[in-house]
Amino acid sequence: MRMRALAGVALTVVIGLAAGCSSTPPSGTGSTGTSSAGPGPTATSSPGPGSTSIGPVSSTAATALTTALTKVHAAKASYENVLTRLGDVGPFPNAYSAESQHITTLEGLATNHDVSLPSGPFTGQASPDTKTAACQLGVSIEQGIISMYDQLLPQVSSYPDLTNAFTNLRSASQDNQLPAFQHCA
Repeated sequence: MRMRALAGVALTVVIGLAAGCSSTPPSGTGSTGTSSAGPGPTATSSPGPGSTSIGPVSSTAATALTTALTKVHAAKASYENVLTRLGDVGPFPNAYSAESQHITTLEGLATNHDVSLPSGPFTGQASPDTKTAACQLGVSIEQGIISMYDQLLPQVSSYPDLTNAFTNLRSASQDNQLPAFQHCA
């Protein structure tokens, strides 16, 4: 099981580095947490830097994409708040890195489909005082993300790249981040 988690982290880091993004948590924090649950599957359907536009999507699909981006930014900000308050407690460094990569994927899709990126600031939820309470917050956030993708997937069904990315990002939350937070809660 530990090898599977490490392989997931390694794959995500390689994908992230190939896309030119960093898997490093916010400045001043490292990955010294005890949880090894990695960010898991990542959506790699968006073309890399320098790619040309695929073309516009319907207003419904554009709204679904900006909704996903806004929610994932808020999750990342919430995890950053926990890291700032409690330090490098697992699984928050991995969750922070995963959300960063999910944002990169979603922003690539938005760019490729000429969808405006949502503007911040994305403040997230305040950090609880204890690791257990923070992990319970993580459970709630990931359940919300899973539910969001369940609601948004039908809205992007005409766009295979969006459907693939949303499915992969949902799986990452369901199969990796949620169990890691449930384990520490």
